[in-house]
This record gives sequence, C-alpha cells and structure tokens, in this order.
Amino acid sequence: MLPTRDEANQLLIWANERNPGVWADHSRVVARAAEVIANNCSLDTHRAYISGLLHDIGRYEGVRDLHHVYAGYELINNKGYDQLADICLSHSFPYQNIDEYL
Repeated sequence: MLPTRDEANQLLIWANERNPGVWADHSRVVARAAEVIANNCSLDTHRAYISGLLHDIGRYEGVRDLHHVYAGYELINNKGYDQLADICLSHSFPYQNIDEYL
C-alpha cells in the first residue's frame, strides 16, 4: 500500500515546513526522474514517483549525518507504508557492507 500522489505531496509540504530547504525540490526532481525511468522500463510509475518523492522525508527532523534515513523510515513505517519505509532506510547506502560506513 502506498499513499496517493496528493497525500505524498502534502506530507512533503508538511516536512519542508518543519525543515525548509532545497531537499524538498530535490525530492520532487527525484520523483519525476523515477517516474520517467519506470515508465520507460514498464515498471510501476506510481510506486517510483512516490518512492522518489518521499525518500528523504526524514529530513523534516533536520540534517544530521544519516539521521534522516532512520527518521524517514520511522515516520513512513508508522503510517503503515512498510515497503516505502524501506526506501527511506536504504536509499543512502550504496555499499552493501556496513563496515564501509564504519
């Protein structure tokens, strides 16, 4: 289950009001790019757009290292969107080995 486009946009507006910044515009660009890529690959365009739009939603609590990753996961998971919460948690980890970060 995913939020509607309107619900996701409202959530991004709410988050940006708490911590204004260019991160919200970045999220909109990522959402549109993900949607275009998904469309060209015959994937779920709604899922791609919403995932891109909310991937950095944890920045509503500010920017402190990778805190936004967990804050976004917690916020979205508490709303019942567990697969979307995984995107919030995993998008900042291009390396598969946690030792790379430590």
